[in-house]
Amino acid sequence: MRPERALVVAIALLLAADLGGAHAASLAGVRERGTFNVCAHPDALPYSSQDRTTPGFQVEIAEAIAKQLGVGLHVDWIVFTRHARRIDCDASIGSIVKADTDGGGPRRGPRLTKPYVTSGYILVVPPTSPPIERLEDVKGTIAVEHTSWPHYVLERRSVPLSSHGSPFDVLDAVAQGQSAAGLVSDAYTGWYLKLHPGAVKISETYVPERDFRWNVAVGLRNADAPLVDAVNRALDTLIADQTIPKIFARYGITYRPPATP
Repeated sequence: MRPERALVVAIALLLAADLGGAHAASLAGVRERGTFNVCAHPDALPYSSQDRTTPGFQVEIAEAIAKQLGVGLHVDWIVFTRHARRIDCDASIGSIVKADTDGGGPRRGPRLTKPYVTSGYILVVPPTSPPIERLEDVKGTIAVEHTSWPHYVLERRSVPLSSHGSPFDVLDAVAQGQSAAGLVSDAYTGWYLKLHPGAVKISETYVPERDFRWNVAVGLRNADAPLVDAVNRALDTLIADQTIPKIFARYGITYRPPATP
């Protein structure tokens, strides 16, 4: 993996959880057990939450997949991705499909399903901002999360930036006029705008760089081929009947189909 892609994986919340382990998850085992077990963060909206009234889009997608498999859902709550190694969970619902690997995933890591959505960083600006096509066109600083991939990119290109502790701090900085723009994931931006309508806007004229975008799949821990195939069929159904796009919409996020490599 290239160093910059490693940075993307590091800052994407639970998107590349290491689900490696000695025990393989089989479709027969999942059905015999009666549950599809996933790992998720207990307090990471819009991704996941222990609040059953607002569980997060990853948990809702996991529930929909479990229903397609004919089983229930069990969630193991973990704060740090390294803890996934200790938990007997079958899947992480958000795993980045790296540009330098195929959809099968690394041989010793989780097997990946086909991508079900594309995600990435987008440019947010104040509501009255004029159209912006390039990062270099921003008149002022661009807010970024400290040590994130955008932080590295802007520093390398000598683009003025301000560094913040979280994606929501970045969005607040733009909303409050402290920065002229911000680079934030589409998921956090959608959720922020659902909670604070009109506080910022997405710059539709800015086309993100290739390394600011990635496809997302389900990571299955050492799964057998029948389980991978079954989850792939579930994803096809849930996209075709609009279940997954509607789940994203509940969190203010625009669903974008997987990008073609």
